[in-house]
Amino acid sequence: MLGDFIYTEEEVREEEGVRKHDVSRKIEKALKRFLALAAVITCCGLLWWFLINPAMMPATVTVSTFPGLGSEAVLRYARIGSGATYVSVNASEAQMLLSRHPLVESARVVKSFPDQISIHLEPRAAVAVSIARINGRMQPVYFDRHGVAFMIGGEPGASARPWLPVVSGLYSGALALYLGSRLPDPVLPLFSRIGAIMDEDYRIWQAISEISVAWNDNGTFDLVLYPVNHSIRVRMGSDISAEDIFYALLVLDAVRRMGDSAPSEIDLRSGIGVFSSEGGRLGG
Repeated sequence: MLGDFIYTEEEVREEEGVRKHDVSRKIEKALKRFLALAAVITCCGLLWWFLINPAMMPATVTVSTFPGLGSEAVLRYARIGSGATYVSVNASEAQMLLSRHPLVESARVVKSFPDQISIHLEPRAAVAVSIARINGRMQPVYFDRHGVAFMIGGEPGASARPWLPVVSGLYSGALALYLGSRLPDPVLPLFSRIGAIMDEDYRIWQAISEISVAWNDNGTFDLVLYPVNHSIRVRMGSDISAEDIFYALLVLDAVRRMGDSAPSEIDLRSGIGVFSSEGGRLGG
């Protein structure tokens, strides 16, 4: 009897120990779950406070633009409102819209998390000007090196120089000009060459007052240059370079000493000067 009683007491103690261990494990699991939940809530709060919330606040927008296109106009054109946030601004769309502006050569819109938006614009630079009848009036039209008409009338500001060459006869037929329009493909290389010559030595264009496009029957064209302070014109091919113009100016200096017998035109298309007078052609 006594042995049976002692065994039963030990069994009860073991059972109580098991129960206490189970309770302890349950408490430990509950505490771990609570700590894990608290950590998740804390992390979410920190993320919201330091990352998400700033991205939802009005963003700080920095605009780098140029004369003729103010910051307010830039934001309006990019469809970025005064209360725009980092999240609400689509950088790719804004960049595409700004790139379509007639005055803009290139646009770059960069978002820096969590609340910074930077806009950088490069203006189109005029390499030539033409005179065209628009809305019933003769107005200057400014072209960049890509043949884009980005300014009509008015003052082009810092994008143009007073010595820009005037290009005439751009198109053999009717030409509809408007802001952002591009010239026909055949004459586009001409404006690229004018820009390249300007990069090499802009002073060349200070000696040329006008470039006339003289169309041929086969759709190609020659260029007739009218130098400043010279009554003698120079006919050249369409593929001009700085060296070609320098050579033309040297020939002009030589023939102007001919006085009354000086030719009215010098043809340099073959690379050798052929003089033309009102009565016929002379040898070069």
